[in-house]
Amino acid sequence: MKKIFAFLCSALLLTSVAQAQGFDAGGLVIDPSTITSFDMFNTATTQFSYGTARSAAMAGAMTSLGGDVSCMSINPAGIAMYRSNEITFTPLMTFARAKNNASAFEGNAKNRFGVSNFGMVAKLRESSTGITAINMGLSYNRLADFNYKYSFSTAGVAGNASIADVFAGQLSAGGITSSQLKQNYSSHGDFMWDRFDPTYWGSILGYKTGLVFDKDGVWGRDMIAQNAAVDSFTTVDSKGSAGEWVWSLGLNFGSKFYLGASLGASTMNREQHIYYGESYHYSSEPALDYRADYFNYDQVAKMKGSGINFKIGAIYRPIESLRVGVAFHTPTYYNITYSYQSGMTSQVKALNNVDNYKTDSNGYINPPFSEQTIKLIDDGDYSWVYTTPTRLMFGASYTIAKQLVLSVDYERDWYNTMRMKESPYGALYKGYIKDTFKGSNTVRAGVEWRFIPQMAVRMGYGYWGGALRDEGAIYSTPVIYKTEYMSAGLGVALSKHFSIDLAYQYCTNKMTPYKTFYGYDDVVDIASQTFNTTIDRHNAMLTLSIHF
Repeated sequence: MKKIFAFLCSALLLTSVAQAQGFDAGGLVIDPSTITSFDMFNTATTQFSYGTARSAAMAGAMTSLGGDVSCMSINPAGIAMYRSNEITFTPLMTFARAKNNASAFEGNAKNRFGVSNFGMVAKLRESSTGITAINMGLSYNRLADFNYKYSFSTAGVAGNASIADVFAGQLSAGGITSSQLKQNYSSHGDFMWDRFDPTYWGSILGYKTGLVFDKDGVWGRDMIAQNAAVDSFTTVDSKGSAGEWVWSLGLNFGSKFYLGASLGASTMNREQHIYYGESYHYSSEPALDYRADYFNYDQVAKMKGSGINFKIGAIYRPIESLRVGVAFHTPTYYNITYSYQSGMTSQVKALNNVDNYKTDSNGYINPPFSEQTIKLIDDGDYSWVYTTPTRLMFGASYTIAKQLVLSVDYERDWYNTMRMKESPYGALYKGYIKDTFKGSNTVRAGVEWRFIPQMAVRMGYGYWGGALRDEGAIYSTPVIYKTEYMSAGLGVALSKHFSIDLAYQYCTNKMTPYKTFYGYDDVVDIASQTFNTTIDRHNAMLTLSIHF
């Protein structure tokens, strides 16, 4: 759906009315209808723990080490160390496991197969004086993984909050009436969703499936009594990844100083399926004309796009056994197409069928209430454009007896410099980003022991300290505030021209507490209980390399 002038005017008007009345609504299942600053953050976060199996086994501590195809996405000066041509390919298996503080519902596991790396390095020039080598490389490196699934359920008590209460608050704050909604149908009988801001679509679905209604100008629950015990069910199923195609050039000056630059073309694809449902229980039959027994709310949000960035780096070898490196990454300038669609169904029993609905033998309205929005597509002139953080990396590595290599990296990322450049709704989040995020610190360390010339064992550890100014705050969506990963691997040279590397990596992502929904103003305060989720990942990868 392309945005048209009438839709933009309606969206701006409704948003301004909602803000004027001060009702703030959000939460895990309220916000997917638009890209938020947390979507920017979650899709921009990388720890360089993928790439080749050698790099992954050493936790990505490659800023000073070089000699690996994944260096093109870390420190491009590293490809200047190559003494031969090379082609690599790295398949990946990732196993994500989630843990919640609530009862299990559908499942908390997701397994995916992917490509972690594909690349090649070619020697263009070799000399004994001046620039002793010029190497060029092209590679793809996976930078982030969005594959995970978590779900949970809660058992309610009489009188607890329902998401229908938030729907009622949103429609009231937006100045939307049921009479207005009844008038917005085309001549073909289709509801004209594009006349309303997508942030209201969930609330409108709630009205169209009987959960809320305005009586005498006041929105409230229509078919859910206030003394209902509300059970809830939630599932988030995410898939996709972020990667980068990089073209790099590396210069070797007398095997003492190495300089490199990379032009990166990033790709990002994330698809989230979010399910939320409620069921209602009563100690006695409520005094209602119609009684809702349950409803199901399904949402699908997709982010897909590409970006461009630039990297420059240097490595200096003051003595044979010591290397120090530095790399600078510009922000990635992303252009994102965003699509969203949602649907809702409810099962309702007619206790007093004043509207003469068709019912089955048990008194349930048949067919059940069911409604689906049109698909929102933000693309072309109405796409989202934002930038990721600036990154600066330092590294040092030391070789002992030509067998044992110790490598340490430090990385600083300025997440408070993320910027929304263009938005279909004019929401740029500049002040909020500055107040919510800060610069983050990442430390990576790796060890490689080549105990015989044909074989090496590797270990690594990485820690990312997060980029939130307040890690204890409850945000509108779960946000990663700490990442820790440990890795190990093995490398074997099968011949002069062929080698194989294996790596295993364990990664844990700690996430901030969150609510499935909330809504409040000066008078009303509605919220679900608070949830906590941790996602653990087990990654296994295999790199095949050909040297010639």
